[in-house]
Amino acid sequence: MDLNLIHLFVEIVEARSFTAAAQKLGMTRSNLSNRLKVLERETGAQLLRRSTRSLELTQAGETLFEHGRRMLQEVETARASIDGLGQTVRGHVRVSVPTGLGRFFLGAMLLDFAREHPSVTLRVTFSNRVNDLIASEIDVAFKITSAPPQDTVAREVCPIGWSLFATRDYLKAHGPVATPEALAGQSIVCPPMPGRRLTLALARTVRGKTTQHSVTVEPRMQSEDFPFLADAVARGMAIGLLPNYVTRATATPFERVLPGYEVGGLGAHLVILTLPNRYASPAMRALIDFVRERVTVLASDWR
Repeated sequence: MDLNLIHLFVEIVEARSFTAAAQKLGMTRSNLSNRLKVLERETGAQLLRRSTRSLELTQAGETLFEHGRRMLQEVETARASIDGLGQTVRGHVRVSVPTGLGRFFLGAMLLDFAREHPSVTLRVTFSNRVNDLIASEIDVAFKITSAPPQDTVAREVCPIGWSLFATRDYLKAHGPVATPEALAGQSIVCPPMPGRRLTLALARTVRGKTTQHSVTVEPRMQSEDFPFLADAVARGMAIGLLPNYVTRATATPFERVLPGYEVGGLGAHLVILTLPNRYASPAMRALIDFVRERVTVLASDWR
């Protein structure tokens, strides 16, 4: 089966349009349609159902698309590996980073990586919800979690600590907050939780004995965007449940609320997720090593 024809077919499916695919490939629409007919003759099956407004994959088309896209990725990986023998890292990497860590730190690292490796192209997604790498079309995902998806290879980069933070002005106006129970009367901002209420799991260890505390509050605001939450805290609007790394990225000094207590129940590690049984291209390996090295230097302040 002609790999060039498979490449044309994958481009048609991904573009969802003969016209768009033809423009991208520098071909006429009629020529592209004729090449598809050649591929259908080679496979002995109809691959697409075409109408004036849409394209629909047949069952045979779905099978060829999934396998064909994987074949093309393997060819690209092989090409990149051969190029790597000549010291040049090239290729395309689809990477996902958490919203907060991405905006504060990882985004800048990826820009530095792109500057150092001009032959590598990146597609960067800022998301906390990437779990299925295939469905999300992601090669490398940096994710803060305590339970990585089972169908991925997870490599821990560093621990991530969480705390309650506020400004001195907020605590002066609304404090003191000396016990977990005092949080019930405070304005709280936090990551999204199921429902409208947040149950804080707090632990305090004194002389080897750990005491558990549970406090339920109704947050004033919830968001996946940690820079947004940090800004709310910096403006003196609330106490924020935030990752500890936030204090290293904001100009406004934050004070820990209930510093003698550990906050549990949240993502405890930054991990790198990749697919099992897939050869990592030199571009993927270079990106992973680049970010891991720089995060490790900073991570001692994030606990």
